[in-house]
Amino acid sequence: MWSTRITEAVRRAGGTPVQLGSESELAIALEAYEVGDVRTLSGAIVDLAARRFDGVAAIERVSAVRLPVIAVAEHDDQLTRKRALRAGASRVFSYRKFFEEGPRLVDGWLASDRAQGE
Repeated sequence: MWSTRITEAVRRAGGTPVQLGSESELAIALEAYEVGDVRTLSGAIVDLAARRFDGVAAIERVSAVRLPVIAVAEHDDQLTRKRALRAGASRVFSYRKFFEEGPRLVDGWLASDRAQGE
């Protein structure tokens, strides 16, 4: 459910989502990025409640290659939110906030990333 909402928010913000659902898919995408396939990734939005991978570890891996990353999590899971921020997420949004304002949040994040790249 959340992967669909995240994907749609990226589309509505003018981005091109690439949905990755496992650690191995992330590893392949990051490897492609590191060898120069810059079209592969320009950042990541991590669902911290995903069951098929460790969200905090995914944030660490994305941050390690200096790609921007934000995350979504339960509003009351302060421990996970803090871990995500320490791992390199620039922001951690609650599911409710992302549900209500996802496209605007993603648009702001993408615009900020573009401005930093100039």
